[in-house]
Amino acid sequence: MARHAGLAHAPTLRAALLLCTALATAPSWAVSCREATPAERPLYTTPLLWPGVISPHDGTCFVNNARVTTRDGLKLTANVFLPAGAHGGQRFPAVVYPSSWAAADFFEYVGQQHRMARDGYVAMAYTARGFWGSEGVVGVAGEPDIADVSSAIDWLLAETPADSGRIGLAGISYGAGLSMLGAAADARVKAVAAMSGWGQLIDQMYGHSVPNPTWLSVLTLSGSFTGRLDPIVYEYDAAIRDPDTTPAKIAEITAWGAPRSPANVVDTLNARRVPVIIAKNWQDDMFSPNSTLAMFSRLTGPKKLLLQPGIHASAELPGATLGVDNPIFDQVHRWMDRWLKGVANGIDTEPKVNLQHKFGGTRETLSTWPAPELTSRTWHLGPRGALRWDLGCLCWKGVHGTLSASANKQSASDTVNNLLDTTATTGPIPILSPLMETVGLPVVNHMATILPAHGVRYESGSLGSPVKLRGSPRLQIQAKPSLARGMLVAYLYDVDWAGFGTLVTHGARAVHWAAPGVTTDLSFELNAMAHDVPAGHKLVLVLDTADSLYGAPVHWGQLFSMTLPFSASTAMTLTLPVR
Repeated sequence: MARHAGLAHAPTLRAALLLCTALATAPSWAVSCREATPAERPLYTTPLLWPGVISPHDGTCFVNNARVTTRDGLKLTANVFLPAGAHGGQRFPAVVYPSSWAAADFFEYVGQQHRMARDGYVAMAYTARGFWGSEGVVGVAGEPDIADVSSAIDWLLAETPADSGRIGLAGISYGAGLSMLGAAADARVKAVAAMSGWGQLIDQMYGHSVPNPTWLSVLTLSGSFTGRLDPIVYEYDAAIRDPDTTPAKIAEITAWGAPRSPANVVDTLNARRVPVIIAKNWQDDMFSPNSTLAMFSRLTGPKKLLLQPGIHASAELPGATLGVDNPIFDQVHRWMDRWLKGVANGIDTEPKVNLQHKFGGTRETLSTWPAPELTSRTWHLGPRGALRWDLGCLCWKGVHGTLSASANKQSASDTVNNLLDTTATTGPIPILSPLMETVGLPVVNHMATILPAHGVRYESGSLGSPVKLRGSPRLQIQAKPSLARGMLVAYLYDVDWAGFGTLVTHGARAVHWAAPGVTTDLSFELNAMAHDVPAGHKLVLVLDTADSLYGAPVHWGQLFSMTLPFSASTAMTLTLPVR
């Protein structure tokens, strides 16, 4: 009887052992979801409206109201999307999305997170410290902000079925910078996607010694409304705008921005060969393309560059928030598939640069950046000089200067002053005008309306063949400021037979501590772009002294002039990158 009783209890004992084994090997992560009840199934729509419930449609689950504890003890708000099968003990590749400036985890990336979860990723987003419900103050990508990226990864690995060997970072704007800086600081990161980010921070705040008042105002106002900014942000913002700020203060701001600049961690990323995909929009006047292009050129690991029309973050946000089909996020998804899943999708062997023209149209590729497919074409500026009647051509001269393939031989000078602005502009309505460019409504101006005392234009002849501009034009120029302070704003136009010009690109350069009346070098780059100038049109360069996008180097009402001295021994040139 005893023997039979023991045999009778054996199945029970085996079941108990199996249960103990199952409990011992059960997933240790705390984030979990439940199955939808029979009553919930027909009502279920989207994971966002049913947090904590596994979707009966695709098996994903959305968990909100999470809290990440930072390494200095603060709490950051976060959410996570889990893929189908996330509760079976399997580990999955994962992507962490740091929020943009003034944005939050509960809305910014939810559309893209869901798409990634449907494709087998754990997709986590968190709100950067100091914004919305995340504790602390906004340090503008300082050391604590960068450490928070690692804290988010710690939380992800502890609380979700994320695979520690397959972690990616992706972000827009502020999130792009945090992704690049965070990847350099944390060796667990195996792939990065940076969209609408920056290279050198000082280039965006004070590029070519010119403040960026429109977008600095956007940043400070939105940051003040949605978060708690470090007081130094207001101090430095005021200093950059103030014409009386000393060189020492500018040097201080530059030094503050250095560790906050992804361009300064390129060597670290290269040493680990971290795969980096970067997306940049041509009309991004908050973080202009040039600084990012320079940074991209220094990356030596796997890399990809996407260039397209759009103001800051406009091209990628619909894909992030709404989850709609989006060319940028489609490529980011492929990038993560290649480097986190090992999918041989060819993205790493394709040309490294994929671009779309500034005013839309089809996309094209370049092998890398700088691109060997591009050549430099130099146009020499010839002076406008004084208004005069020329018997040689029976025509007026002095209306405009020239852009020519031949070097200038004339000695003359062109002077413009800032008493009035000209009709040349980066856009009559800040932010909105460049946004309208992306939907086919360019900024247009008639060349005859430019006031000659306040602006000067240099015109080419009619082009015999199309000119395919790709990249950053460079203006080599010298000028004599009437004061220690002065500025030149440059506009490059594509001008038709009737004199109407489409703005192609622009740039500015200022001086603050020059010797009045002494010739000084004012060479600078214009913003990068891609545009085809048709045959029969002209290239026209306009120079004036003011624009709403660029902060004035003088106080309101203070007058200055800029004189361009031409001679046979002084080369003034516009160099264009041409395909």
